[in-house]
Amino acid sequence: MIIGAQKAGTSSLYHYLSQHPKISGSNPKEVGYFHRDRHFGKTITDYRTSFRGLRSRSHFEATPAYLYHPNVAPAIYYSYPSMKFIVVLREPGKRAYSAWNHYRNLFESGRYKKAVLEKPTLPGNELASKLFENRTKFPSFRECIDIELEIINSDTEFEPGILRRGLYLKQLEEYWKYFSKDQFLVLGFKDLTDNLEASLKKITDFLGVQSFDIDSVANEARNQRTYTEPMLPEDRNFLDNFYETPNKKLFDAIGRLNW
Repeated sequence: MIIGAQKAGTSSLYHYLSQHPKISGSNPKEVGYFHRDRHFGKTITDYRTSFRGLRSRSHFEATPAYLYHPNVAPAIYYSYPSMKFIVVLREPGKRAYSAWNHYRNLFESGRYKKAVLEKPTLPGNELASKLFENRTKFPSFRECIDIELEIINSDTEFEPGILRRGLYLKQLEEYWKYFSKDQFLVLGFKDLTDNLEASLKKITDFLGVQSFDIDSVANEARNQRTYTEPMLPEDRNFLDNFYETPNKKLFDAIGRLNW
């Protein structure tokens, strides 16, 4: 499973891995069973229908919500205790700004109605109620930060997770309660963008399959979006302070990342 992080290149990585002759990606890319569908009458048999192809292949899905959502780790462990996980982590301030830009694009295009309002998530659809509903203009990045800070201080809601999705160690530690650390390969976002060949070699070694023929890999990035404006310096300073201690703890636990 590629379990995250959101806005850290999981769509591109899914595309790359799906080109390997011994690896088959799910249909759809984000099955979402362990954080959503299992609560709406689906069974593990239904989940397995998302994976097609020869039994001799390794099969995978890429659902970045799995890293952040609560109760996913034990649900996966119950069905697949020997699962292997790939995690791609992006510098959390840039990830937060990319997430805001993604939600802004959804709002301005009107696609949020299908992408968010019609696909409820656990433990409620606070993302829609806080950022999308009853608005004529999408809130600025700073407004979204302030909305989430208020939620963090009250500790009453789960979304929006623009800031909290970047608290990676806490999310990894939830998985480490159930799975051993050697079941995880953690990559930095820039590992994919700056040195794809070496990253794919790490992945195939981790999975125990033959290396890629890198010359045959179509390596165009996926899900790239334009920005209407750069991040404001004061917002960048806030994020640097917010993530300083969590990032240090993360690096102490897993080593520094090229993110």
